[in-house]
Amino acid sequence: MKLYLAGPCDSEHRTLMTHIASWIEKNTYYKVYKPWELKIENAWDYSQEEWAKKVFDADKKAIDECDVVLVISLGRISSAGTNWEQGYAFGLHKPIAVLQITDAPTSIMTFWSCDYFKNTDIDNLEKDLDWIVDHLEKDDLYMYENGIECETILT
Repeated sequence: MKLYLAGPCDSEHRTLMTHIASWIEKNTYYKVYKPWELKIENAWDYSQEEWAKKVFDADKKAIDECDVVLVISLGRISSAGTNWEQGYAFGLHKPIAVLQITDAPTSIMTFWSCDYFKNTDIDNLEKDLDWIVDHLEKDDLYMYENGIECETILT
């Protein structure tokens, strides 16, 4: 099974994303696609635009081939890449879970385009990851059945 891990990949959040990916790989049978680890062979031989297209194509292909998308959100202001990845996965009808690591308001688009949304914090992150993985394995990851977990929806 393949899981696409979407979220902030900048240097400030790389440790967090790497920790989440490692936890998933250690505790589940999912193979995790980590966009920040993508290597474009001979990258220096390409223009910025050519390189960017190769990255786009690789990430799009990974979403096409994944079984589920896990989005790590830091609140309403998230990266354009993460927003696009979630929207594209939604359009493909992929199961999408969002873990928002803050209790700040979220975008209604992020909230309503996922099957499960949960506010969490660093102290509860692994417990909430475990819950999501457990429900993915049972194929019952739907907020409508489990109750809406978002207390801070931005209207």
